[in-house]
Amino acid sequence: MMWASRKNAGKGKSLKTAARKILQFLLMAGLLLTAAVSFAQKTERHTILQKMEADGAKVGFLGHAYGMDGWIVADPEGGMSYVYTTAEGGLMSGMLFAPDGSLETMKQIKDYNGRMSSGTQAAMAGAEKSAQKSEKLYAEVERAGWVALGESAAPYLYVFINVGCDHCQEFWKGLEASVKAGSLQVRLVPYGALELNRDGAAALLSAEHPEEAWRAYVGGDKAALGKDKIKDGAYLKVDENTALTKNWKLPGPPFTLYRRPADGVVTAIAGQPENTMLLLAEMLK
Repeated sequence: MMWASRKNAGKGKSLKTAARKILQFLLMAGLLLTAAVSFAQKTERHTILQKMEADGAKVGFLGHAYGMDGWIVADPEGGMSYVYTTAEGGLMSGMLFAPDGSLETMKQIKDYNGRMSSGTQAAMAGAEKSAQKSEKLYAEVERAGWVALGESAAPYLYVFINVGCDHCQEFWKGLEASVKAGSLQVRLVPYGALELNRDGAAALLSAEHPEEAWRAYVGGDKAALGKDKIKDGAYLKVDENTALTKNWKLPGPPFTLYRRPADGVVTAIAGQPENTMLLLAEMLK
C-alpha cells in the first residue's frame, strides 16, 4: 500500500508538472498574442488617417492610452494636429487629458521623441555638457550672420547650412510648408570654406529678400545666389560663421539649434532629422 501510494503520488506530481508546463505555454502564447495585437495597433491606420496620408500628410503613432490610439498628423500646409482612434472605429481630434488633469498628449509626444531619438540624433556636439555652455553657444549663434525666412512673430530655429549641401536643402523642404503657413521661422546660418559654399553663403547674406533667393536656389536657379549678388562685408560674416562652427566643433550641416517654447531649454539636432514631425511638434504649439 505504501508503494502504491508513492506511485500514485508520483503520478500526481507528474500531472501537476505537466499542468504547469501547459499553463506556462498558454501564458507565453497569450503574451505573444498580446504583443502581436499591440504591434498591429501601432501600425494599423484608421481609414481617415490613410486618406490623410494619401493626401500628403505625415502620420506618426504616439501611443495607446485610456482605450485609444494617439496619432500625430502633419498636414502638407504645415499644420500640426493630434488625433485619437478607438477600437470600435471612432476618431476624434484634439488633446487627451489624464484623469488627474495632466495633458496625456504632451507625455506621449515626449515618449515618442524618446523612441525616435536614435533617428533624430539629438546632440550638442560637446556644448550640451552643461546648461551654461549651451546658453553661451546659443548667444553666439544669435549674434552670428543669419537670414530669417518666415514670419517675424513665429517661433524660430537656427539651421547651420552649406549652400551646396543636398541634406540641408532637403531639410528645408521639410520645413517649408510650416514657414509658408506662418507658424515657423527658419534662421539660416550659412558657412563654408569651399568656393561654392562660401560664395553662396555670402550671396545669401547679401540678399535683399533672402527667402525668395533661397527658394529660387533650392528650386534650381543657381544664379539666385551668384557671385554678382555679393555685397561688401558678406564674406567676413561667412568666415565668422565658419570659425564659430570650428571653435565649437559643431557637426557637419545641417545643424539645428533652438530654444524649446515649452520649457526654454536650448536643444540641438545634428544632421537631417529622420522624422521632422518631432521637431515641428516641439516648435508648433
